Amino acid sequence: MNSFVGRNIKLTSGAVTVAAAFSRSLLIAVLAILPLLSSCGEARNRESLAERMAEDDERISELKAKIRGVDKQVENTIEAVKDKGTYWRLLGLKYMDYKMWGEALAAFDEATEIYPENAPLLYNKALTAAQMALSSDIPELKASYFARAETGYRRAILVDPRYTPSMYALSVLLVFELDRPLEAAPLLQDYLKIERSNINGRFLLARVYLEAGMKNEALNLYEEIMNLAKDKTDSMKAEELYNRVAGGGNDS
Repeated sequence: MNSFVGRNIKLTSGAVTVAAAFSRSLLIAVLAILPLLSSCGEARNRESLAERMAEDDERISELKAKIRGVDKQVENTIEAVKDKGTYWRLLGLKYMDYKMWGEALAAFDEATEIYPENAPLLYNKALTAAQMALSSDIPELKASYFARAETGYRRAILVDPRYTPSMYALSVLLVFELDRPLEAAPLLQDYLKIERSNINGRFLLARVYLEAGMKNEALNLYEEIMNLAKDKTDSMKAEELYNRVAGGGNDS
């Protein structure tokens, strides 16, 4: 009995030894295969990533092509709108040539919707509004058009502080139509800083000075006109006004 048990124990021990050896062999094999499996997985991942990148590159190329197409459409639209603005501006100027002030004003309204920061355009719009006022015999309508003219001239000056046509036109409006001559003084002073040899500006400013009781300043301007004027008529007019004011008159 003991002999039998001993043999069984030996057999069991041998089996355990064989099993352990097999397990070690299997572990070694698995460990050997793992890097290969990992390498295969990484290869598949790299291949998948490359495929996705290729798809993304294709999509990006498509989007770039669409963007270029949209950019072209935008440029074409902008050019069309610019052409429309030019059309209305030129039409307004042509209406002005024919003294069709209402039509000119409507055309300039359209043009300034497209070019709201264009000083010459704003000036022409204001000028046509002033002409509409002068053409009207309805006091309320006349006042409304003069108000539009004043707003337009001031807007043009705001856009371009050195735009002298609006400075002079607004001064004329203030002196002769709106009965606010003293407001024209700073405008005309700035105007003459730019248009240094201008004769009409000096005549108008001299008138404003007389309205303000600034007799000496007016006389100085008449002297400047006599020295600067190339037209003999202007020189003679300045001399006449100088003598009249110096003698106690205040007409200009």
